[in-house]
Amino acid sequence: METPTNPAKLPPGHSQLGQSQGRTPSGIPGATPPVSTPFSQAHAAFSPHGPKSSPQQYKKSPANSATLMGHHGNPPMNFDSPSAAAAMGALGMSAGLDLGLDGVGVGSMGGLPMSTGEDDRIKRIDAIINILGNAKGLVSAAGLERLSLRAGLNKMWEEHRTPDGRTTQTLVMAGHGLQLDINLDNNIVQSVTVAFPESEAAPSVARHADKAGQILLRDLELLPNQSPLTKTLEKFAVNLERLATLDKLSVFPGLDCQEAIVGIYDSLEKLFQWELTKVRNDQAMAGKPEGLVEGLVEATVMCARSGRPGMHVRDQVGLSIDYWTERHLVFPRAPQSKFEEGPNVWSISVGCKPLDGDLYHAVRVSDGWLSNDVEKTKPTAEDLLTVADGPIIDWLEPDATTVPSTSDDKPGDLNLVQPDGKKLPNAKFVATFNPPLVVPQSVANSLYHLVGTQPPAMLTGYTFDGIFFPIPEGTNHDASEPRMISCKRDVLAKSPENTMAPVTHENMLFVYKPVYGQTITELPFSHPRQLVAMLPTLRQYALISTLLSRSFTSASVDMRPRTPGQALSMLRSQTLSDMFGEFADAEDATTGSPARAAGRWTGPLGLDVVLSVHPTAGLSVVFPFRDATANVELQIQQNGGIHVVSQNILPTGEETNGETAPHVTEIGKKMRPQDLGRVLAQLEDLCSWAEWIRLNLS
Repeated sequence: METPTNPAKLPPGHSQLGQSQGRTPSGIPGATPPVSTPFSQAHAAFSPHGPKSSPQQYKKSPANSATLMGHHGNPPMNFDSPSAAAAMGALGMSAGLDLGLDGVGVGSMGGLPMSTGEDDRIKRIDAIINILGNAKGLVSAAGLERLSLRAGLNKMWEEHRTPDGRTTQTLVMAGHGLQLDINLDNNIVQSVTVAFPESEAAPSVARHADKAGQILLRDLELLPNQSPLTKTLEKFAVNLERLATLDKLSVFPGLDCQEAIVGIYDSLEKLFQWELTKVRNDQAMAGKPEGLVEGLVEATVMCARSGRPGMHVRDQVGLSIDYWTERHLVFPRAPQSKFEEGPNVWSISVGCKPLDGDLYHAVRVSDGWLSNDVEKTKPTAEDLLTVADGPIIDWLEPDATTVPSTSDDKPGDLNLVQPDGKKLPNAKFVATFNPPLVVPQSVANSLYHLVGTQPPAMLTGYTFDGIFFPIPEGTNHDASEPRMISCKRDVLAKSPENTMAPVTHENMLFVYKPVYGQTITELPFSHPRQLVAMLPTLRQYALISTLLSRSFTSASVDMRPRTPGQALSMLRSQTLSDMFGEFADAEDATTGSPARAAGRWTGPLGLDVVLSVHPTAGLSVVFPFRDATANVELQIQQNGGIHVVSQNILPTGEETNGETAPHVTEIGKKMRPQDLGRVLAQLEDLCSWAEWIRLNLS
């Protein structure tokens, strides 16, 4: 027999009528629901870390039974646990559950948004914190002060009075061996001075301090007609972080990271000047216009030799090594304009990072990475096998740099004490790629092997083409299935009447064999010869990236009027199944078309490209040519070289003599198949290259 409940003990709002409804499902032995019930879920929603939903427990809950879900009215509810009823009353909810959900069953609430769990909430909160943390603020006295604290530098304010009675301020940011003096007048930056007090013994560091101060001043000063409300600290914060990182890793006396970076620059600059002299005296430069020789020589060394080093260039403090620039074979720039803003430049930024327990070579401070003769006069047999062609550089191995062993060493430091009681510094050289480079996984592994470190775990979900052209969200894509990417763009081409006119191209990129890829952002290194050794591979994939981005992205310039709503260009990704479906439904637009049968293409030009990056990198290009189809197979080699494997545009052998090739133009008779690759190397655009061939070789 059931014992009635005392009405006085009922929570407020709980009626006595609810107790007269008889036995509830919870009164049946063995039917007591688990803790995870829909009612406890309602209570847990007020917790900042709500529990994750459990479909299994949801099915076991008595609230989902037909007994409770069959009533569409609002009857009283019974509880065999006082805590559940008390919880309802504590939340201000009546026993009648008057929430305005009459007639709505649990099964019909599936479309309502549900909590995605604690992990997703934490991710969203972290994303908001990152957005707020990345905002550096505006250029002002308060903004600069906050930025110095964030960078871990000490600050001090000094006031000065001008002859006309106004008061100016100077913010002094100081670290272990770094000092920045920023003069402000009414929150407007007037001057910036950079000094390295602890590096006075190294004149090479002080030699570049003025250039660093000029870059920081450009980051802070107002442009003509610019309002102080629009001048942000974004660029200044990046450069300040670079300087602060090197300062934190420095240990005085013993390790000066600024001096270590400058030492690498001095050695690479010596190599750069030596190669300039070698290329300038090359017979290939004989007979060229004197005004273009210097620019061509510098472009050759930068894009085919050891690169072009520079300290504090292109609004970035620190050492940069330029190894590739777009269209470096076209209109070489004059020497006085180097490092200025122009074509996109691919470079490597050299810096330092803490070892933090990594078993890797520590930083060495030296400017003797290279001998004075630069080239080895007596190379060994191993040197001859390592270097197939070209000069053999005489690299040196400087002695290890040590710092005093102190008691404040961090737990993660690589505390390798030397016999003299000193230890190796907790810092390593790091090369950062600007921009990051996309390479196949096998190439990434070879780069990690070159610098002597283990590659990270391979991300199997990323392919080479998938990184360049991401899969649209919400689409099901099998990485092992061939893929097609279509793009429509306008190309400015020269007509037979010698006038420039836009031509519409419908480009198709086919990827029949997907290959895993990786984006290389930075690599550690221990010797500058490792950087020089990886440059040929970096140039190879920099050229591939340029060709793909120019031919199959939306970054094309529209040169004709567009109707309202017409897109500038279209980029679409398809799989093999999609291609077959469209082929089955579409009419054959290739055969029988007057535009395609004519010698000159009058409609949109179809350019089909097959991409291959393993085992060798190459492109197969197909486009309309004369009354047939041109088919050119290209191989992208190291240092950005383009080798023509096969082609059907130019006649080969003795076909150019007599009447065997009457369709060949005068330009075509003088060209060889490899000249097609040289033209593409100058244009660096598949669309412009196809238009040049159709105009000059048809």
